[in-house]
Amino acid sequence: MKKTALLFIFFSAILFSCEKNNDADDFILKFYGDAYEDIGYSIASADNSYFITGQFTQIIRNVPNYISSSSKKMAVIKVDNDGNTIKKTSLGGKLAAVGAKVIILSDGSAVAAGYVIDSVTLTKDIYIVKLTSEGDPVKEKIFAATGNQYVNDIVRTEEGFLLLGTTDVKRDNSTEGFGNAAGKKDVLLMRLNDNLELIAVPTPLGYVGNDEGVAIKPAVNGGYIVVGTTDRSDKRVAADQAGTNIFLFRVNSDKTLTEVAIIGGPKNETATDFEVTNEGYLIAGSTGTEGTDQIGCVWKMPVDIFAMPEFSREIDLNGEEVANVTYSVKALCKYKSSSYLLAGQHGTGLSSRMLIFSIDAYGNLAQDKIKIAGGTGTQSANDVISDESGNIIAIGRNSYENNSMITFLKFRF
Repeated sequence: MKKTALLFIFFSAILFSCEKNNDADDFILKFYGDAYEDIGYSIASADNSYFITGQFTQIIRNVPNYISSSSKKMAVIKVDNDGNTIKKTSLGGKLAAVGAKVIILSDGSAVAAGYVIDSVTLTKDIYIVKLTSEGDPVKEKIFAATGNQYVNDIVRTEEGFLLLGTTDVKRDNSTEGFGNAAGKKDVLLMRLNDNLELIAVPTPLGYVGNDEGVAIKPAVNGGYIVVGTTDRSDKRVAADQAGTNIFLFRVNSDKTLTEVAIIGGPKNETATDFEVTNEGYLIAGSTGTEGTDQIGCVWKMPVDIFAMPEFSREIDLNGEEVANVTYSVKALCKYKSSSYLLAGQHGTGLSSRMLIFSIDAYGNLAQDKIKIAGGTGTQSANDVISDESGNIIAIGRNSYENNSMITFLKFRF
C-alpha cells in the first residue's frame, strides 16, 4: 500500500527547510531527514566539525510525493561548524538500525554504536561502526545474541573500547543480587579491541529486577564508573527509598565490578548522564513521574561512592522566563571553567520544546542562561556539548504528527 508524503511536505514548510539557517545572535538551527522518524541521539566534536548519530528512516519513492516503503537506519552525519552537511550515511545494511552514541578518536576518525533489529526474531543486537575522519564507514560489527542487547555508551580504553550496554537475557543464579529473570534488564560491559573484536565474554551485571546503565566514564582514581537507574532500593542508605533509584558501579581497570552504591529517595529518580570532577561525580537526571510532576535534578557524589551525596538538588525553573510545567533532563556536559549544561525536554506532548540551561558546580541555576527552542509539534534535546569559545551545540528531534527530523541547535547565552 502506497503512503502519501504530502504530510512531510507540510511538515517541511513549517520548519522552513530541511537545513534552515537562523544566524541572529549567534543562533544556528538546522534540520536533517526525510519523512517519518529521524532522530538525533548523540553529537561529538571533531576538528572544525561535528559527528551526529541517531536514526534515519530510509525512504523509497516509486513516484514523487508517494512512499512505497521505509526502514530505520543508523544515521551518521558529519557537519561543519555551522551545521552544514559534509557527509550523510545510513548504516545497518538490510537490517533496521539505530545509533545511540558517537565518539571521536585521536586521529579524527569516529566510532558509532547502537543496535540493529533482527529481521526474523525482531530482537535487538549490539551494532558498532568505525568511520574515517570524513565519515565513511570502514568496519562494522554485529554482536548477535538471544534476547535484546543494545548500546547506551562507549569509551576509548588502552586496549580498544569499552561498551556499556543493556541486556534482558536470563541470568542464572538464584542468589539475591545475582540472578535475573528473562526480560529484566541488566548492565552489559563489553571489552573490544581496535578491530572491534571481543576480548572476553561479556558478563551481565545487576540486581534482581531492572538495572540500566546510561553512561560510563573513567573514575577519579582509576578504573571506570557506570551510572544508571535501578528499580532496587537500599533501605540501609535511605529508609524512604522507593520506586526507581540511581546506582553507581565502580569497575576496575580489568573491567570487573568492584563496588555498587544506590542513592535516591521517595520519588522516582532517573539518571541520564554524569560528569567526573576532581572531587567526585555530578549526576544529572529527573525526579517524579513523566508528564505529571517530573523535574530536573542533580546529585553530587564524592569519590567514595558509598558516602552520602554532598547534595541532591531539584532545579526549579520558575521565574526564569519559564512557565511552571514539568521537564526532563536527558544530557549533561561541562560548560566553560566551572559550570555545567543540562539539556532535555521542557513540557510534554505537542507543547514540549528543546531545553538547555546552565548550573554552577553546586547545582544552582545560572541567571539568564536558559534556552527553550521549538515551534509547532514536539521537540527534545537529547545530547549537548560545548567548546572553549562558549558555543553550545545540542542535537535532538523536532516532530509533527507522524514525522520527525534531526535537530541541530548551536548558540551562545
